[in-house]
Amino acid sequence: MTKINPPWWQSAIGYQIYPRSFQDTNHDGIGDLQGIIKRLPYLKWLGIDFIWLNPIYISPNVDNGYDIADFQNIASEYGTLSDFKALIAAAHKQDIRVIMDLVVNHTSNQHAWFKAAKTSRTNPYHDFYIWRPNHNHQPPNNWTNFTGDSVWTYNQTTDEWYFHLFAPEQPDLNWENPSVQTEIINMITWWSEQNIDGFRLDALSHLKKVSFETPQPTGEHQFDIFANNLGIEKFLKRLHDTFQSLHLMTVGEAGGVHADTARNWTGPQGFIDMIFELEHQSRQSEVPPRADINHLLSSLTTWEEQLNSQGWLGIYLENHDQPRSLTVYGENNPVAAKSLATLLLTLRGTPFIYQGEELGMTNMPFSSPDQIDDPPTYHDFQRFKSAGIATDLALKKATSWSRDNARTPMQWTKFGFSDNAEDSKKTWLVTNTTKRNYQEDRENPDSILNYYRRLIHLRRDDDTLKSGDFKLITMEKTNILVFTRNSTDSQRLIVINLSDASQTISLPEQLLNKGWQPLIATINPIPEISQSIHLQPFQSIIWYN
Repeated sequence: MTKINPPWWQSAIGYQIYPRSFQDTNHDGIGDLQGIIKRLPYLKWLGIDFIWLNPIYISPNVDNGYDIADFQNIASEYGTLSDFKALIAAAHKQDIRVIMDLVVNHTSNQHAWFKAAKTSRTNPYHDFYIWRPNHNHQPPNNWTNFTGDSVWTYNQTTDEWYFHLFAPEQPDLNWENPSVQTEIINMITWWSEQNIDGFRLDALSHLKKVSFETPQPTGEHQFDIFANNLGIEKFLKRLHDTFQSLHLMTVGEAGGVHADTARNWTGPQGFIDMIFELEHQSRQSEVPPRADINHLLSSLTTWEEQLNSQGWLGIYLENHDQPRSLTVYGENNPVAAKSLATLLLTLRGTPFIYQGEELGMTNMPFSSPDQIDDPPTYHDFQRFKSAGIATDLALKKATSWSRDNARTPMQWTKFGFSDNAEDSKKTWLVTNTTKRNYQEDRENPDSILNYYRRLIHLRRDDDTLKSGDFKLITMEKTNILVFTRNSTDSQRLIVINLSDASQTISLPEQLLNKGWQPLIATINPIPEISQSIHLQPFQSIIWYN
């Protein structure tokens, strides 16, 4: 029988790049494509297989590039299309693939389509968007979006309201219009011709709208009407057929899709290659920002079990929209960073490392409201101030969970992504000046960076960690997860301790006397396998047999 090789992305390790904050080469305070090219040797040394770039399209940046004004051009602050082609060629020469971020649910209101659409009801692009007539100067319904604002904005020229699930500057595309589908597919095909390797698909579950006569639910199900609606399958299938014919890998952000239905999205008959779940982060406190570790472990375990042999998960602990995982799960403890790395790189699925995560970058200690860039964060700060909260506390409360924490410049040196102290003062976002950085940590064998690198190369060479089935052993102890990865002829036993206290765990008898040998641990010495194992704080271990 001929052995079928798994697709490349099932054995790959991804690295997410936020281009604006990765590496500045022209001293304007903004990261650029040439900066990514400059750091490709580092990524090769680290051991990753592909990079995912946050949006680099032309955009007014109302939503950090997710409001696209031109699908087929590069924003000037990052460089040119020629720079992008040079990046693709340089990355491929290093055997590193490149996937782009893509939004197909909406555009910017500065996109040529929308500029034409809003001029007349008879304009050919009018039906590229979703419109409803104006009656009594009231929006068509009382729906509110994720920020509590109306999903409708009035357009005086046509005396209509247009629909936007996100900001008013991000009008939703009308996927019921076949011309929209054709234009999107033509654009995807064009990017394929530029030799990219795939897409991360933003807001993918929102393409199908329910009837606007539907009452909006209240409470925790308030936004259910916006995602994964009946009929979305026909849109997803057309996209899937396009991606498949072009041999493009896809990973989808699919809010509203849960573990029990994810196999319909990413299983053998699904629409995308892998899926990002959105359920693992549950806030425990606002200041300081802490997340529920048991919720993290139970959510990931549920998704692992549901997709075992039936689909594929894109695994991540942090990204550009969330604060730093070491702060929220590990209270900035360096050993906790190694335990989080062990979790990320031993689960079944494709791990995504967010830039700086491998250095142990932490949340930014914002000292002034002038350092805030994210509009919702600044809005929260003003709201807290208006409520009579002192400035220092209002700043802490507003920035605690801010997206700005993940977007501070990459810490290559003590100057961040800049070459010197003067350049670092004019970066687009304030630099986190902690001592932890690539320049100092690469030569330190005990650094978080070198632990990540050892773990990455271990996974790359271990078929059981790459593709073996997941089996939960226990998570009865607080903040501890014990599981195995299993292939035909070998097993890996993984114990993850995300507790800041020593713990003793019990292993079931069927795991004993199997000749276990240690592979790697966050802390030495490594205890021998027995029915009762004593773990140090944040001690996580991988054994093999």
